Amino acid sequence: MMTAAPVHVPVLLQEVLDHLVLPPAARILDLTLGLGGHAEALLAKADTDSRYLGVDRDPDARSLAAERLGSDARLSILASAYEDLWDEPQFLAWRAAQAPEGFDAILADLGVSTLQLRTPERGFSFRDAGPLDMRMDPEHGLSARAWIAEQTDESLANAIYQYGEERASRPIARAILRALHEGRLDTTHDLARAVYTVIPREPAKRKGHSDPATRTFQAIRIAVNGELDRLAVSLETAVSHLRPGGRLAVISFHSLEDRIVKQTLRRLAGIYDGPGRVAPVELPKVLKLLQAGGIAPSEAEATANPPSRSARLRVAERLP
Repeated sequence: MMTAAPVHVPVLLQEVLDHLVLPPAARILDLTLGLGGHAEALLAKADTDSRYLGVDRDPDARSLAAERLGSDARLSILASAYEDLWDEPQFLAWRAAQAPEGFDAILADLGVSTLQLRTPERGFSFRDAGPLDMRMDPEHGLSARAWIAEQTDESLANAIYQYGEERASRPIARAILRALHEGRLDTTHDLARAVYTVIPREPAKRKGHSDPATRTFQAIRIAVNGELDRLAVSLETAVSHLRPGGRLAVISFHSLEDRIVKQTLRRLAGIYDGPGRVAPVELPKVLKLLQAGGIAPSEAEATANPPSRSARLRVAERLP
């Protein structure tokens, strides 16, 4: 069920506009179209001969973006996860017809969207009770509950620790599976309550900490959607589709994503971060990093739009 679109404030919008240089007849690839906030602004900046391909795996997001932007003849929307995009016949056909020389700008706004978080039926948030789903594409793959049912104490704990950086991952995993086996794990509130049996909510709130369930929800969402599984390879492939001088902009929202983005872009810029001082093999230098430390939201944006606080934008330019 799709609810009305929430108010969508694109994160780091001005910074994206400043760093994605659009020449005449620009070709733009948006790997995470979402509700179309960045797309709307980039299309306003682009000329009439430009073409914009927006990609999203979420059917609700595609529908709302089409409603918002559908009258713009420069826009095409494709149903796909960005990890699967590169071999899609529809993408290859669009690329051959509209962008044979590659893209001038590629944007990836990673993570969960405002729409997904604020639609209880999607099961991404414990703010409201909803089914334990969490799939970015609700038509494919295992729901969060079905995924949890396939886990052991060890595999669930490992996922919560790896993807949520949660120190109490083992007792939390045991509490979740206990709730499942006792028939008490059907909703997002049930999952949160299982976490609270290990880390009580009220003491954390009194100390000003984030909700104890936040890390576990993040971890299960990442695991269910395979968000980090092919991120590095997808970024490398995206770079191969850039024209010389074209730019890739990536917005991440937590340290796990940002670490992969940072390391991948640095490696493609010929920067060695491994053990020792010298790389064992010569690294290809195909990118130039812009703002090498990344770009964080301004204090004004972080105050006006709290979800932006953890965001970081990294931009790189394809070398000749």
